[in-house]
Amino acid sequence: MTLKNKYCINLLSFNLFNQDGKRVYILERNGTALKEYTCKFIVFLDHDFLEKLNNEDGFFYLSVFSIDNKPLIFQQIDLSPSQIPRSGLIEIAFKLSIPTHLEDFDLKADHPKKVIKYPKNKIKLQLSFSRSNLKDQSFYSDLEDGTFIDTVIPIKEATNG
Repeated sequence: MTLKNKYCINLLSFNLFNQDGKRVYILERNGTALKEYTCKFIVFLDHDFLEKLNNEDGFFYLSVFSIDNKPLIFQQIDLSPSQIPRSGLIEIAFKLSIPTHLEDFDLKADHPKKVIKYPKNKIKLQLSFSRSNLKDQSFYSDLEDGTFIDTVIPIKEATNG
């Protein structure tokens, strides 16, 4: 995916933290259960952003997908122009509670049956900004145009210790 960053979001930092507040770079899985994490990022919203916002409310979105593009998480944080400090620096945090499994159907079987899948090796994470909300017809195109992070995060089996 080519990042369009339509709203000129200036990313200053991006971090993942485990439940103990320790910065991590790999998510851990224990069998099919993934631990809870927090995704924190700091952005600088300058004059270009404010012009595009046009004194209207907007939304930061977190989208997480399995590597085969099945949606896992979708979260929204509202942003009002009055919340933007003079410095333009904003810290945003999302909780990452990855579902432990996905239900799918094996259509190749004589009788379709449920197949349990879960993210095993990695997930895709996107951070976006949009002035549109879910009810708007232009929501999905605006969300794609407003994406400013599109990355893959590895998952490993937890070690005891």
